Amino acid sequence: MSRPFIVGTAGHIDHGKSSLIQALSGVNPDRLPEEKRRGMTIELGFAQLSLEDAGEAFHLGLIDVPGHSDFVKNMVAGVSALDLALFVVAADDGWMPQTEEHYQILNYLGIRRAVIALTKIDIADDPELAVEDIRENLAGGPWQGIDIIPVSSHTGEGLELLRAAVCEQLRQAPERQDLGKPRLSVDRAFTVKGAGTVVTGTLINGSIEMGQKLTVQPKGLEAQVRKIQAHGSQQEKLGPGNRCALNLNQVSVRDGKLNMRDGVGRGDIITAFKSVDEALVIDVLLQKSARAIRGIKQSVNPLKTGREVMFHHGSSGQAARLHLRGMRRLEPGGEVLAELRFSEPVSVWIGDHFVLRDASLGSTLAGGIVLDADANRRAFRKAFQERLLKARAVAPYDIGVAIRTQLERDLAVHRTNLLQKAPFSAADIDVAIQAGEHAGSFVKIGEWVFWKPWWDEKSQEAGELVCSHHEGHPDELGLPLKKLKEIMAKKLPSEKFFDLLLKGLLASDFVKAGPAIRHSDHEPKLPDALQRAGRKVQQRVESDLINPPNKKDTATNSDEEKALRFLVNSGLVIDLDSKTVISVAGFQVIREQILSYLLEHGEATASELRKETGTSRRILMPLLERLDEYGDTERVGDLRRLA
Repeated sequence: MSRPFIVGTAGHIDHGKSSLIQALSGVNPDRLPEEKRRGMTIELGFAQLSLEDAGEAFHLGLIDVPGHSDFVKNMVAGVSALDLALFVVAADDGWMPQTEEHYQILNYLGIRRAVIALTKIDIADDPELAVEDIRENLAGGPWQGIDIIPVSSHTGEGLELLRAAVCEQLRQAPERQDLGKPRLSVDRAFTVKGAGTVVTGTLINGSIEMGQKLTVQPKGLEAQVRKIQAHGSQQEKLGPGNRCALNLNQVSVRDGKLNMRDGVGRGDIITAFKSVDEALVIDVLLQKSARAIRGIKQSVNPLKTGREVMFHHGSSGQAARLHLRGMRRLEPGGEVLAELRFSEPVSVWIGDHFVLRDASLGSTLAGGIVLDADANRRAFRKAFQERLLKARAVAPYDIGVAIRTQLERDLAVHRTNLLQKAPFSAADIDVAIQAGEHAGSFVKIGEWVFWKPWWDEKSQEAGELVCSHHEGHPDELGLPLKKLKEIMAKKLPSEKFFDLLLKGLLASDFVKAGPAIRHSDHEPKLPDALQRAGRKVQQRVESDLINPPNKKDTATNSDEEKALRFLVNSGLVIDLDSKTVISVAGFQVIREQILSYLLEHGEATASELRKETGTSRRILMPLLERLDEYGDTERVGDLRRLA
């Protein structure tokens, strides 16, 4: 089975990109009447090409992008998800202004795999000189040493060598991972009579299938996949790395006259997330090329903080306000941590590449990578956010760094929200959490993951409160849970974390003592003034194991009532109901008799069990209810059975 790849052209206007696509595939990617009339690509064009090399099949989705400076924004939309750039330079013109701009854009977008097609060699005076010119322009950059293949779309010369070079590069390309998080950046949306809404784009990060529920981001519109088409045929399921068309139910096409939230259109991101993804602020690593674009003076001007820019990501382009961290201006060749603030929401992930352009002057300014996809403008200049951004800037695709920095900043994160908008699968995130636990960096309790140094600090603080209470009140069972919660809830991001904190304490050196919590080594003692009352109460309860006196006769005054509460909370006496108490020994005697009888007879009425145990109904009925609560027995009508 052939692997799918996305290959896109780039290069200066009239250097033969569309002609090359047609020569390779037999399809003219210029589909608009205006494009055919003007002889230039305005919108994105698409074609398909199947190649075979050394017995291996390659199925290519070809994207032809416009080269004219007026349509660079459309070019950016076409190259955002490429496996390979087919970079076109005409032998008769050489390296031109839009050649340079496209080269910079591809570098900003992280496209490292490319083949250069030196076109029009049939009309060039000196193709070798053109090759040398290209080599000089690539020297010292990420594309230094890549293949340059002289070709003629008119005569066919060099096309086989070009196909072989493309196959060799794709053979080395890593396979697209299915992260279980499908994303499709919509580059076209239209209505087909009898079918309804259709969108096209390149699927990345996950698979989609017929009938699947999807969400149009960043608006949160619901949609359902009615049909999938790829490679010219209907598909039941499609994996990442494919160009495709989706026929969607439940959503209309945005026609430009409607509010942004009233339909799907170019620039939207289709995902499987059920929640709305509305980010108005993102933090990024921004880079500005040191290379000038010939004839464009502003290409070497510094980029100033506070400037309005156009943010190009996927197939979208939106206005944003740029804020630099630690400097007023970014000089050519420099990089800086920065923040982009939007008036309309965007949908981006950690690790996504983008390009910044000047809308009015029509020039490319800079590019970069997203480090925080849901930033907070009030936190941008804080030290904790600086630590996160600097760590991610060094290793933007390191899952360990991504998790560590999020937890160190946020302290507590629900598992479903941990790196949700990041290029990591759920399985990989779980493995990284386990590694962090083993290394002593994280703590996972239920579905929550905590930054361990902070969690240990809060756990220690809570434990010290309990121990301090023991020192000040040695006669009490422990610190009332209500009081501990009142103190600790103020020190936690949310009151709901108290139960998890308590769970951690009880799993270590602390135990519950009625409505209180105590250290396992703490042995409370009755005050001297209540010692005599305590002995009397205990003697009365133990005077008859199976028919002890009622609570009123067990504790006859206020001191004895205090002593009884102490004995109940310390676990020496069991409080069955508002009127009845029984010793632990008496409870166990009756319990063993009931369970033995039910094991032998299968079931019994309360009357039969009362006769068997010899206790009174006053004792038996609340005791049976307690056994039901413990899961020893169950009530079926008027009968009791073993649970």
